[in-house]
Amino acid sequence: MKKFLLALVLFAASAATAFAAQNPCVGRWKPDAAKSNFVEVEDTLIISSPSAGILRWEYAAIKFKMQGNPDGSNMALSYPDMPKGLTESATMPTPRKLAYPVKVDGKLVQHGTDGLSANGDTLTAVSWTVAKNSKKRIEVFHRQ
Repeated sequence: MKKFLLALVLFAASAATAFAAQNPCVGRWKPDAAKSNFVEVEDTLIISSPSAGILRWEYAAIKFKMQGNPDGSNMALSYPDMPKGLTESATMPTPRKLAYPVKVDGKLVQHGTDGLSANGDTLTAVSWTVAKNSKKRIEVFHRQ
């Protein structure tokens, strides 16, 4: 039984490591204000994979955390000034692209995509609000 439990623990650890290794977005990302027309937070964005199939986004400066499976289900969100009724989900149409709708009280308010460059050094986040058919906000990050 001990060998089985040890094998199970080693498998779970290797699966989480494999997901992180397969997901090229995992890392520390610094915003580049000069190449962006919008900078949400002047802090390093940390994208990690704390367990198999799970991604986590963090901005320490504003105590923001978002975590979940990028399968279209709602992410767990937390930060001090979070609007009531806010939900966000994400899907990964490709390993280098993430798409996400943002809703408030079930109503779609924003769309966004994150795309990773071919060399893996640049992450570009594009978002726009739905109601105003707004100009797209572009935020460029560089891997640290």
